Amino acid sequence: MKKLFLQSLRFRTIVLVLLGVVPPMLVAIWYASSHAAHIIRQEAKDALALRVTDLADNVSRWDKMNVLAVRSLSENRQFASLDEEQHLPSLSTTYRLYSETYGIATLDSEGVVIARGTGKVKKRSNVSRREFFKRVLAGEEIVRDASISRSFKVPRILFAAPIRQLPTLKMGDKGTLVAKLQNKLKERKYYHGDISGLYDDKTAEAVRQYQTEYFGLPATGIADPLTFDLIKYKEPVKETKQPLKAAKQAFLEKEPGKIVGVAVIATFLTDLSDVVGAIRLGKTGYAFLVDEKGQVLAHPEPKYVTGDKLTDISHYPPVKTILEGNTGLYSFIDENSVKWLSYGVHLPNNWNVIALQQEAEVLEKERFFLQLVVMIVVVAVFSVMILIWLLTTQLLKPILKLTVAAETLSQGEWHQHVTVKYQDEVGTLANGFNQMAKQLRISFSILEAKNEEAQKARADAEEANKAKSVFVANMTHELRTPLNAIIGYSEMLQEEAEDMGQEDFVPDLKKIASAGKHLLALINDVLDFSKVEAGKMELYLETVEISTIVSDVTGTIEQVVDKNNNRLTVNCPDNLGTMYADVTKVRQCLLNMLSNANKFTERGSVTLEVSRERQNDNDWIAFKVSDTGIGMTPEQIEKVFQAFMQADASTTRKYGGTGLGLVITKQFCQMMGGEIGVESQFGKGSTFTIQLPAKVKKPLVETPK
Repeated sequence: MKKLFLQSLRFRTIVLVLLGVVPPMLVAIWYASSHAAHIIRQEAKDALALRVTDLADNVSRWDKMNVLAVRSLSENRQFASLDEEQHLPSLSTTYRLYSETYGIATLDSEGVVIARGTGKVKKRSNVSRREFFKRVLAGEEIVRDASISRSFKVPRILFAAPIRQLPTLKMGDKGTLVAKLQNKLKERKYYHGDISGLYDDKTAEAVRQYQTEYFGLPATGIADPLTFDLIKYKEPVKETKQPLKAAKQAFLEKEPGKIVGVAVIATFLTDLSDVVGAIRLGKTGYAFLVDEKGQVLAHPEPKYVTGDKLTDISHYPPVKTILEGNTGLYSFIDENSVKWLSYGVHLPNNWNVIALQQEAEVLEKERFFLQLVVMIVVVAVFSVMILIWLLTTQLLKPILKLTVAAETLSQGEWHQHVTVKYQDEVGTLANGFNQMAKQLRISFSILEAKNEEAQKARADAEEANKAKSVFVANMTHELRTPLNAIIGYSEMLQEEAEDMGQEDFVPDLKKIASAGKHLLALINDVLDFSKVEAGKMELYLETVEISTIVSDVTGTIEQVVDKNNNRLTVNCPDNLGTMYADVTKVRQCLLNMLSNANKFTERGSVTLEVSRERQNDNDWIAFKVSDTGIGMTPEQIEKVFQAFMQADASTTRKYGGTGLGLVITKQFCQMMGGEIGVESQFGKGSTFTIQLPAKVKKPLVETPK
């Protein structure tokens, strides 16, 4: 039943419609869902990146605020004097303004404390061995030194900047500073001479003119540090979206002077930790801050920001990745086989802000959306299938009626009529079926009458054929007795004529004996053919050496071959063994083939090849007879195994015979379960091959068709 349904028109219609509708629908849904899923995935990643970027901006602002604070101290002109009294006002003010600042001080070039923001220094300690101090003296403009506070056991950071000795330019000075001063004065339309790098009268006059116009400066014509700075930076830095960057660029443009001290601000990372710890990304996400070495500066988990020193997590995959210079989105799998997404931002001060969130949570909306899409696809496909089922049921109902009627008609019930109300193609088909059924009823009635006549005629023909076969068999049997007598008497008369010295009669008597033997052979062929057709031929199976059969046959045929001046070649290996067959019929088959090959060959060669072959787990014996005679055309090959047929009338006249030899050979081969084949080329010779099983089985029906 299932197989019939799979082969039905309904099933094929449903499949074809589904193949035509569902794939485009699935492709459209897949494209839309993939695009939507990509947008959802990208939005989730963008949201993660946005949170990290905002946090990075907050950290940068906090850092720049502290950098500006320490620079405002280090660049204060009064600090170049290294006088505690001149340092205290600015230090105290800065200490009060920044709540997270727990320490603020200035140091001389030897590392000795000059002043503190908390008041006068009672004991001047020396910090010259501290790393931050060495880095400032080495030329770094801003040094950040993060560590765990020994006193408070919380992360803190030192911001340090160099205090430089500012230059004073006067008459007779030479160098790049003078050239820069001349260039700035020329830009401001005070100086009109050449930029020579020599502080001459024109330069002094231009400086004096600038000092006169700038309120509060004494008009000395000497470029003291204050005058030099004002000339260089009279115009304030314009506001930009990155004011700190502009200020830094302006600062770096200054001619660096000799470092005479260091300004230091020490602040806790508490505010920064609160800002970083406040970033929560769903249920699994968080953010943290590391320095350029991968040491934790801020982290929501206390274990990373407590202890005697900063926690080094530079080996952690997202930290390692950003330290190698790879910022942005990064995916990794932790030691618990959990997949994470991280986003890292590298700050200008070489710190790094990193946010993590489990990928499953980041892409949760995408996964939910895809599940929803799958449900929609399943519902859509089932809806289409149901709709197609209903439509095919309605459309195929009249066709099913026709199918049932056709099946009934095929079983011989001719009285079939299909009623279809539709006037469409199905209605036309139904009318055609009804006409066909009517015509079949009429034709079958006529056919039955004709068939009865044909059966009667066939029975009469078979009876006549059987009577003919019996008559021919009886007739040939009756002819053999007088013919044997004629042959015997002719041979006896030959001997008497030779004994009586009447040799003149011998040739005629030999002709009589030869003609009788030839006629006897023809009668034997007809008798064998009649026996086979009448079903009276039997097999007498026995085991025999194959070489013995071949030796007997070649011994018999050698004289006939010599008579036609032909050469007989036999290829029969000694190790062919035995075969179980009807020896007489095998011998007769070989004699018929060899005689036939010799008869149609003159002054040529006849070859007999015998071999044993293995086919389908059975042994077969192959007898191949080849000649170099007249050969056959394709048309002659088609008729060679037909009874009483030879190549043409001229062949019969020239070579004689009844045309039964090969027919009888084929019948004998088929009786023994074998076959015979022929290959021939006109004018070049023929090859006949007999294949017989090494062990012949007696057939249940002995008469081959």
